[in-house]
Amino acid sequence: MKASEILRSLVSAIVLTPGDDGLSIDVQGDLAGILSIASNAKNPAVLRAGCLQVSLVAGTGFEPVTF
Repeated sequence: MKASEILRSLVSAIVLTPGDDGLSIDVQGDLAGILSIASNAKNPAVLRAGCLQVSLVAGTGFEPVTF
């Protein structure tokens, strides 16, 4: 399985919401799985704990990448 296929299987949705301050990006999916791959750990503590909820907020001046 390719890395891109694995990553796509872990992300269930990407929601872009325009607002007064710019664009809000909400990535939904298996955060524990993504963190496990990123940390190269087989059984990270977040998986053993049973529950994890994380909220990420971009700081002032955040702008989406343009290609």
